[in-house]
Amino acid sequence: MKNLSSLTLRLISSAILIPVVIAAIVMGGWVFAAFVFIAMAIAYYEWLHLSKNALVRLAGIFYLGAAGYAMMILRDYPDGIHWTVFLMLAIWASDSGAYLFGKTIGGPKMSPTVSPNKTWSGYCGALLCPALVLLLCVHVLTPAAILAQPPAIYITFLVGVAVGITGQSGDLLISYMKRKVGLKDTGHLIPGHGGILDRIDALILALPLYAGFVTLILP
Repeated sequence: MKNLSSLTLRLISSAILIPVVIAAIVMGGWVFAAFVFIAMAIAYYEWLHLSKNALVRLAGIFYLGAAGYAMMILRDYPDGIHWTVFLMLAIWASDSGAYLFGKTIGGPKMSPTVSPNKTWSGYCGALLCPALVLLLCVHVLTPAAILAQPPAIYITFLVGVAVGITGQSGDLLISYMKRKVGLKDTGHLIPGHGGILDRIDALILALPLYAGFVTLILP
């Protein structure tokens, strides 16, 4: 493992984790509930290592708890499998877009003191890619039997951009907390990625917003 590059490790870990996540979503019920609970419990354990005071530790309970609750509401919603998978695809697209745009275009750094590798071009990719993926998922891949009256295209696009914004904000929050305590990763559970919190930092903040979109805006 030590001889493999960071990118290779990330790809191998993703190839293993993505089918596991999709399987848990499809199975639903107690399997999905247990999956979410375990992930959030490990994430909170990692959060404690980033927390310097009791107030931040307490905030972590609400921060991660709200995300876990939103995930359960989303999965239990009618045709929740589709909407949950679509969110995961949008988040993965945001991460990939940030990486590809940042590496290809480069340019000015976004926040050198918090996250030195992030660029403004990468940030644009992190907003544009989930918007395009959500447009494809909602307006092309979703059958009429599930969504007879889709929302306006611009609404879906804006929600996709908002998923990217909240996702990147969650990423920067965890990066800031790691910088404050002098840690590179929140843990070592996932080779190439770090800890659970490193892997789901973008998902946590995007979940409540997206769940609201699905349950309140979609008919």
